[in-house]
Order: sequence, then C-alpha cells, then structure tokens
Amino acid sequence: MGYAAEHGIKALCFDIDGTFYSKHQMNVRLAVSSLSHLPFALKYNAMRQQLRSETGFSEGDTQDFMSLAEKESRILYPGRPVEYFIDKEERAFRKPWEKLFSTIRPFPGLRAALEKARDDGYMLAVLSDFPIGLKLEALGVDDLITFRASTEDYGALKPSVRPFRMMLSELGVKPEEALYTGDSCSKDIDGARNAGMHTALISRSVRAYTNADIIFSSWEEFEKVVL
Repeated sequence: MGYAAEHGIKALCFDIDGTFYSKHQMNVRLAVSSLSHLPFALKYNAMRQQLRSETGFSEGDTQDFMSLAEKESRILYPGRPVEYFIDKEERAFRKPWEKLFSTIRPFPGLRAALEKARDDGYMLAVLSDFPIGLKLEALGVDDLITFRASTEDYGALKPSVRPFRMMLSELGVKPEEALYTGDSCSKDIDGARNAGMHTALISRSVRAYTNADIIFSSWEEFEKVVL
C-alpha cells in the first residue's frame, strides 16, 4: 500500500513546469521567448517576485484574472489602462509560449504513473502559475487530467493559499485528502502545506527538504512510493 492509500488521499494535484518535464527545457524556452522583449521580461519577473513577497501565504487582495492583471499593470505601467499590459504580456509570453512549448518532452515514466493513478481511482489535477495552454497535450497527458487551472485564474500566485483552496473547493475534497506535487520548495511545497495538503517534492538533489512529506527523483519512484 502506497502513501496515498495509507493517508486517505482522493486527489493527486500537480505543478507542471519543472515537475512534468525538466526545468532546463522550461528555462531554455523562457529565454528564447524573452529575447525580443527583454526589458519587459526583466520588469515582469521583478514585478511577479514583488507580488509573491507582498502576498506570501495570505489570500491576497485580488480574486480573479482581471483583478490580478490590473494590479500587475499598476506596478509596471501606472497611469496606463490594463489592456496595455495585457497586450504586452500576450505578445511577449503567451503567444510565443504556445509554439515554443509544443516541443517539450515529459520526464520518463510520467504517463505510466498518471495512468496508474487514474486507474486506481484518484482524481488528477494540475495547478500552475504559468498559463497551461497546450502543455498537457504536448506532454501527452491531457486525457488523464481531471481538472486544470492557472493560479492567475484565482487572482494570486503560489505560495498564496488562495489558489490551493480554490482548487480544493472545485475538486470537492478536503485539504488532508489531497497530495500536491511540485519542484519548488518555497512555492509548491510550502504553499500546499500551508493550505493543509500533503506534499511531494520532485528533486534529484541529495539534500533532503524535510518539509515535504515525500521526496522522489523519478516518476517510476513516485509510482512505487505514492500509489
């Protein structure tokens, strides 16, 4: 009996970038997409770090995509309409990402692990700070995912408790009935733990992160330990 059955888990929830595929692939694609919009990309990254720092684990003061976009716009382009910011973000990131991420490759064993989880009766969900777009299709797991959302849809970025709680509410499960898996200690593990969820960290580092309930280095290991 694996961890999920032992702890009464009903929903297995996941980050995508760096979790379903290597962070190196993500970083290369982000670098490519940012080259033609470098000044905006640098300001955008700093703005998002500011938002994470200000909100922390709290609910934050924005509730949906538009209110978050308005706050981001006020930081980057005070005095300009939010549509100006949304257009810049669309041209710099969202449209280029659709094409760039079409070539990403999943970690070995990902689909097999998710197929077994589905066959065992678990709900499978993804919650990502980045737009999901066609990533799940490119990774070959779209048909296995019960629920998917970007934290932007809920108006807050990880590790804010808001997107985790909203996801759990939509799944209809209690925090203690869900396991969240990600590659970031500060955003994924600490955020999900603060929301009351079980946590699993994917990492090849020999340094254990003790706040995670589970640490695994491959999806074959995830299948053995969790399922």
